[in-house]
Amino acid sequence: MSGGESRKTGRSTGLQNSTKPPKYFREIAECISRRYASAGKIVEVGVGRSPYTILLLRELLPGAELTAVDVDEEAVEELRKMGLKAFVDDLTSPSLEIYEGADLIYSIRPPFELIPNIASLGARVGSDVLIAPLSEDAHLSDLSGWKMLRLGEAAVYILEKPYNLSYK
Repeated sequence: MSGGESRKTGRSTGLQNSTKPPKYFREIAECISRRYASAGKIVEVGVGRSPYTILLLRELLPGAELTAVDVDEEAVEELRKMGLKAFVDDLTSPSLEIYEGADLIYSIRPPFELIPNIASLGARVGSDVLIAPLSEDAHLSDLSGWKMLRLGEAAVYILEKPYNLSYK
């Protein structure tokens, strides 16, 4: 029985299963590992308590410097205990030194109001940006100029440098 199922009914409880995360985390990690196979540095922002993609990337891209960023200090401490390089940072006023030199900055299911901040951050440090929004957030956000890729269960949007956005 998986961690997201009730012992009595075997039906989903709605809780995420920590031993078998949703398939889209793997799909995103595999997409990133193919597109950024020679990346020197990749940063995930807004990791929170779902570090599945960055942990998979650690296996898929062992030569890349992987950095996790979140605003929650406790989540960052947990990420560090997992052996990840992790920082507390606020995307509304980012510490650019954390992101400098990144080939890719990505975020999975960020709040739609932070998508412009993430795009602006990528533009400021000269990195590509990948967003895997909630499906309804894709409709609320202005993603014109972004390239959409369908990955099975997930859809991701990519801004590849050089790009021109009003977010700068």
